[in-house]
Amino acid sequence: MTLLPYPVTKILLPYDGSPSAGNALKLAAQLSIAGQDAVTGLTLLQVIGGSYLARHVHNVDLRVNRMDQEKDWQRIRKRYMEKEVLPVLEEGKKILQSLGVQAPIEVRILEGKVSDEIIRLTQEEAFSTLIMGRRGLSPIKAMLLGSVTSSVLAQAQGVTVYIAPQEGPPKSGGGISPLLLPVDGSESSLAAVSQAAALAQAFRPLEPSLTLFHVIDIALMGMEIHEGGDSLVKEGEGILAASRRLLQEAGLEGCWKEKMVSGEPAQAIVQQAQEGGYPLIMMGSRGHSALAKFLLGSVTSSVVHTASGAAVAVVYS
Repeated sequence: MTLLPYPVTKILLPYDGSPSAGNALKLAAQLSIAGQDAVTGLTLLQVIGGSYLARHVHNVDLRVNRMDQEKDWQRIRKRYMEKEVLPVLEEGKKILQSLGVQAPIEVRILEGKVSDEIIRLTQEEAFSTLIMGRRGLSPIKAMLLGSVTSSVLAQAQGVTVYIAPQEGPPKSGGGISPLLLPVDGSESSLAAVSQAAALAQAFRPLEPSLTLFHVIDIALMGMEIHEGGDSLVKEGEGILAASRRLLQEAGLEGCWKEKMVSGEPAQAIVQQAQEGGYPLIMMGSRGHSALAKFLLGSVTSSVVHTASGAAVAVVYS
């Protein structure tokens, strides 16, 4: 058995006090508590964008060359941070502590474009984990994620991004079990399996359950119908075997099952998550497609946008 390092070591959590951010807060607490001393810190962040400037710009003399040097503007900015932003972050900190988080918690306030500042801080300060809530629903596209979350997912590198579920994570199983692991044999998919194995080791006292799940794309199967799809089934068996070895090396015998189906991959993954009551889906950011090498994989993106009942962890290897 190989004891894997706990993958959640430093957490960044954009927090605005909304119910969506509250769900992210609960998930962060569960992951932090399970990691114990491996988690070195948790940062609650709020990035101030341009909206507050628009609300107060009528109070500021726009003839000045530098807004940040204008006294009225400085006063408005300071009052906004002290009266509206900081209390929200401090309340989030109290909630985390009440949930049992022992890791050091800090609060940060930045200014700029929200998604860009989140990505910059994640990279410059080497956060292992970014946990975000789902934003309000668009009246046009009911399952559309907020623009900030989508932008972060498109830019993230070298981090695992958790998108919290629409509802808060359940208490049983620590919010990670049963865990659905869609696998396609890619590097990022195997990285997701390794992270899931490390989480399962940490949650072992709670008897975690994992499912290796491979979907044979029905479109590809249609192209090979003259061959009966045997080559795709054989490939799928090899993909499951590679993932299985990682779980075996982690000493997780008896903690997982395997399933292979045919269908449209994203739809099949979301359906499996819904029917199986999975609170967490963990998957790689990119699949096999060479075309998508530098883009968020279309399957992963679709799952993130539609699996609102589960947390989705996207591993950027």
